[in-house]
Amino acid sequence: MSEDRVKASIRRRRTVGAAVVLACTGLFGLTVLRVASTSAASSRTFVSLVPARLLDTRLEGATADGAFAGSGLRPAGDVTQLVVAGRGGVAGDATAAVLNVTVTDASGPGYVTVFPCGSERPLASSVNFVTGSTVANGVVARVGAAGQVCLYVSESTHLVVDVTGYFPAGAGFTSLVPARLLDSRAEGATVDGSFVNGGVRTAGSVTELKVTGRGGVATNATAVVLNVTATDPSGEGYVTVYPCGSPRPLASSLNYMVGATVPNGVITRVGSSGRVCLFVSTATHLVVDVTGYFPPSSGFASLVPARLMDSRTSGATVDGAFVNLGIRPTGSVTELLVAGRGGVAADAPSTVLNVTVTDASGSGYVTVFPCGSPRPLASSVNFVPGVTVANGVVGRVGAGGKVCLYVSDTAHLIVDVAGYFTASGYGSGPSDSVDIPSTDDIPSLG
Repeated sequence: MSEDRVKASIRRRRTVGAAVVLACTGLFGLTVLRVASTSAASSRTFVSLVPARLLDTRLEGATADGAFAGSGLRPAGDVTQLVVAGRGGVAGDATAAVLNVTVTDASGPGYVTVFPCGSERPLASSVNFVTGSTVANGVVARVGAAGQVCLYVSESTHLVVDVTGYFPAGAGFTSLVPARLLDSRAEGATVDGSFVNGGVRTAGSVTELKVTGRGGVATNATAVVLNVTATDPSGEGYVTVYPCGSPRPLASSLNYMVGATVPNGVITRVGSSGRVCLFVSTATHLVVDVTGYFPPSSGFASLVPARLMDSRTSGATVDGAFVNLGIRPTGSVTELLVAGRGGVAADAPSTVLNVTVTDASGSGYVTVFPCGSPRPLASSVNFVPGVTVANGVVGRVGAGGKVCLYVSDTAHLIVDVAGYFTASGYGSGPSDSVDIPSTDDIPSLG
């Protein structure tokens, strides 16, 4: 199906406003995408999906429905208008989508800004990259005009986008055009001029960042969706984001190395005085953008981050389980119990995780998916040897209260949980209505 036909189909479904079954003929044959009706979806807070690929610009790329594949390298300064509504299980009335955006084969250092089509490109970055790198970041993006999100690239690169869930119309989540809340650099700027030019954050320091009442965030927001970027670090280290007023937890939100610019999507509870705290283990500059927030009674339960898995021999978790598992072998799938641990409810249908890869023996990727479902054509974290990298993942909980983590190459895994969606008002995408492409011949990106 062509991209123009996809867009036209979305417009027709929005006009009808009823449940629709869309049949698409693509690279993998017949793909059926069931679109929930507006009335059914609007009663839900969040709808999680088995991950589905929506964009792959590489010549050998493939997507869930054959659209937006193989379009070629995105030139510097280009904006890609990507249809997300009505594809991969996303409803036609979706107001925001949870995406994993991956950059690969970049021709130089740069960044991607994801924003709603129809709005001006904001002062914000969603993914930062260097020449030749493959790097991914979790992004909660407002859906803009014609059911599209726009992806601006500052430097020529390939783009790959997977979707893991969406917020329907009337959901208890407010998506925002990204707004900058913190930039510690001398040349930095923010949406309101506050929290700029604070200087390098020193090793062991905690920055208390006011988030409520800024950048469109309501004063009574209970949790916020942030993109946290470390830049110009003096050494290897990590950032822990947590609600101010709570003890700093055993968790990491972002990992970085000397001289790198590394972002990560973070969903965090708002703490005392409307602030979130950012601890840095090694001196670095910090940049923080906000993309949305949850009001009270939203159906999302934010948690102080808790560690659920650490495969290293020195690892520790909140309850002592899933530690010292050893390095995860190439091609292996680790079944991780998340329900009933770290504050997650036993009936939680979906969780917000931070998945970290370290000590990888080669280049590869991790795919996080609900246990009991086939492994999908999607990547959640991309890694290279010798680099510790993390990514935020919103994942559906599968059979036995578990999520599954597939690794394409040997690596250690660390998983922290930051929240979950409650069973009340929650919907899951119909896993039996989407033909998941075979993973046998996926390109090396994942």
